Amino acid sequence: MAAALMMLTTAGCSRSAPEDPVVAAPKNPEQAATQVSVAFEQAAPEVKQMATVAAEFMRQADYEKAVISLGAIKESQGLTLQQGMAVHNSMVALEASLIQAIEAGDPNAKRAYELLKAHKRN
Repeated sequence: MAAALMMLTTAGCSRSAPEDPVVAAPKNPEQAATQVSVAFEQAAPEVKQMATVAAEFMRQADYEKAVISLGAIKESQGLTLQQGMAVHNSMVALEASLIQAIEAGDPNAKRAYELLKAHKRN
């Protein structure tokens, strides 16, 4: 009996748990937009609307508006852990994209990056 229990415990440890799509760091703003949409599906209507808008701005690569929208969500009261992680992960994904765009000479990316830095300080 102990051997069977040990085999089950060992077998259970060898398999990795599936990643939570809301906690896993998105690789780009489009994935971040999806993560935000999923995380805020059950949110209060006004917060869900803000999340929907932020996700759409990320999908459209309108990064200044996405940063502003995410900042507004971040300041909302009562976010769940998943919602807070989705906002944080989105800002991280945006930051990486903005740095690449700045290096490519995009002046709009520079403005959005400055906004993002200001939100990170708050």
